Amino acid sequence: MISEFSTIKGNSSKYLALLAGFGVLLALGAFSFLYVEINGHGATNMTNQVVWGLPHVFAISLLVMASGALNLASMATVFGAKQYKIFRRFSAFLAIALLAGGLAVLVLDLGRPDRMLLTMIHMNFKSMFTWNVFLYSGFVVLCFLYLWSMFQHERYVKLAGSAAFAGRVILTTGTGSIFGVIHAREVFHSAITGPTFVAVSITSGTAMCIMLLVATFHYTGRKLDKSLIHGLRNVLIFFTLLVFYLLVVEKFTKFYSPAFYDVESWILTGPYAPLYWIGVLGMGIALPLAILFNPGMGNSIKGIMWACGAAIIGEVSFVAHVLLAGQSYPFNMFPGWEMSSAFLDGQVAAYSPGILELMLGVGGIGIAGLIYLIGIRFFRLLPQKAEAPEGWKPWSP
Repeated sequence: MISEFSTIKGNSSKYLALLAGFGVLLALGAFSFLYVEINGHGATNMTNQVVWGLPHVFAISLLVMASGALNLASMATVFGAKQYKIFRRFSAFLAIALLAGGLAVLVLDLGRPDRMLLTMIHMNFKSMFTWNVFLYSGFVVLCFLYLWSMFQHERYVKLAGSAAFAGRVILTTGTGSIFGVIHAREVFHSAITGPTFVAVSITSGTAMCIMLLVATFHYTGRKLDKSLIHGLRNVLIFFTLLVFYLLVVEKFTKFYSPAFYDVESWILTGPYAPLYWIGVLGMGIALPLAILFNPGMGNSIKGIMWACGAAIIGEVSFVAHVLLAGQSYPFNMFPGWEMSSAFLDGQVAAYSPGILELMLGVGGIGIAGLIYLIGIRFFRLLPQKAEAPEGWKPWSP
């Protein structure tokens, strides 16, 4: 089942065109950062109310997807799915690439990157942001150790892989908890936000792995057993259903309490309702499940690829809805108390993303794409041939 790992040749016109394309995205991101650094964040469309705009949507989407991308390796190392052992290197490296892209956008969008050291010296351990500094850096270290063990010391793979699995669950829970613990933001505040982020990460990360595996094996002329993709399709089905379940539980719990009637009604009928209904529920859940449960499309590689694309759009929509709707709903600074002021009391914050924000966000995609392309060119991350074990056959719709 395990074939010899090798690099790609990397001399085709399509490969060079992809490098150039991701390089252009990186250049756009660099230009946007320098322009905002010189002219200030007033050059963007972000405001005092919506301080986490489109760049943060890109950044957190990449970070969440990075955690989920490691799921493929964890299935083999931690849960004994030996049929996916050949993809462990690919999975761990992809997690690092996506994390690098997301962190780059996150750091460059926060304001003054040159003052980053100050936040590390003067840490507030009551803040989830402080804990995430350790979670992000720790996850990168664990992924590198995991890769090192796979390349050099196989006897440490189980230990390193288990640590990386635990790290990614804690990382994604911490990312979701950035929002879930903010009591004054009624759209954010929920104990189930962390687990939902974990489920969304596995769904989108698995979808990204499927798309990249199919595309990379196809364009490099390598053999990929379809049954391996069908097995990953079943993983995608399961976790998509899990996301749906968690969203239903959250809505049921909040609507059960009269205190949340107003905010939950606003989510489902307000200005960000289309993003929730069409993006999160439609593209992220209904469309992938409709495709994957269809006996024809669900068993075809093309149909699975369409479902993966929809799942990724759904993940970005979920992050965008949490971020933008959460900040736009009228701010309840002191929950349980009545207060008034002359500044935007009870008003929904207005926000429309600007071109500079879009450029900075796609710069993170450029970084992740370049790291992946250069990685498969210089490191032996993929096998020449990927075959399922004899007699192994996944469930099919």
